[in-house]
Amino acid sequence: MRGPALRSLRIPLLLRIVQGVPATVASLAELTERPARYLAIHSGTASATGYGTRVVSEAHRAGLDMQELVAAGNNDESVHAVVAGIAAVRPDVVVGVGGGRLLDLAKMAAAESAVDFLSVPTQASSDSICSPVAVIYSADGRPRSLGARIPAGVIVDMDELRSAPVETWRSGLGDLVSNLSAVRDWRLAHQTQGEPIDDFACLTAEAAAGSVIQPEADVTDRDFQERLIRGLILSGIAMEMSGSSRPASGSEHLISHALDRILDQPRHHGLQVALATIAAYVLRDEPCDDIVRFFRATGLPVLPEDLDISVDEFMTAVRQGRSTRPGRWTVLDIVGEAEFQRLRSLYERGGLGLWV
Repeated sequence: MRGPALRSLRIPLLLRIVQGVPATVASLAELTERPARYLAIHSGTASATGYGTRVVSEAHRAGLDMQELVAAGNNDESVHAVVAGIAAVRPDVVVGVGGGRLLDLAKMAAAESAVDFLSVPTQASSDSICSPVAVIYSADGRPRSLGARIPAGVIVDMDELRSAPVETWRSGLGDLVSNLSAVRDWRLAHQTQGEPIDDFACLTAEAAAGSVIQPEADVTDRDFQERLIRGLILSGIAMEMSGSSRPASGSEHLISHALDRILDQPRHHGLQVALATIAAYVLRDEPCDDIVRFFRATGLPVLPEDLDISVDEFMTAVRQGRSTRPGRWTVLDIVGEAEFQRLRSLYERGGLGLWV
């Protein structure tokens, strides 16, 4: 009897959590067995701390062969420009240095160029630091989740990340904890629609989220921040396992995509998906008291007003969520007016005593 087929996964070769630019650059050489040519993609003077420029300068001081490309935007035109830059330099490794949008841009361009990608995040605001998915904006400003390749390595400079606003840490936390909602939607799709499911990807995504849900969690605590970073990386690996963003993106992400369309100034992605995670629990008629308490304790949003979003705006996003990604089946495909009105009523009443 033939045994079950085993999978083959692409997993990052390197994870280093370091302090300071010299330690970041020293970690680069660990990724290759021979002297390599690096192309650093960063945002130049658009970066408040100039971290990308400092990494390139330190790499030159250390004798590494590194060229740089200053990139702007996060759309198809931006990707094409970076792909052209990669073709001109012909590097062995593309090093993305920046926040989530810059990393997704560099990750997508590296994937299209079939070049290894190394992630050097300057914020821990989302699981983009180690995911095989890149969010790239279309010409009409709509975000699209596109298949890329998981990074070959991740180097995290805690000195740089700790200089970022605390809201970026909360955003990363919201993005990670939203896995719990995404997995529930996937299981619902499996049970009711027969959609194939990857149990180990679900297990990994839930374990990553659960690793940060603890009493007295403090997003400013260094140990907690390192736990959050590792959780975000595991979330990316769960997506690699499943071959899609399914274990980390469900109805809560669709609602967030709708908010991106509706709001003049969208909020941090992770904060929007955190808010939508609570809504998704309510729509699935699942208890969420513990999640609400955790969100309140860590400063994550529970009510639309927590992000200065009106109930009307948020409910419009809930209703439009399913249209942002046709084919991604979630609880939004089965709820109707009664469930929408129940959610609105909870917001207008301030919630079950826990939400205020």
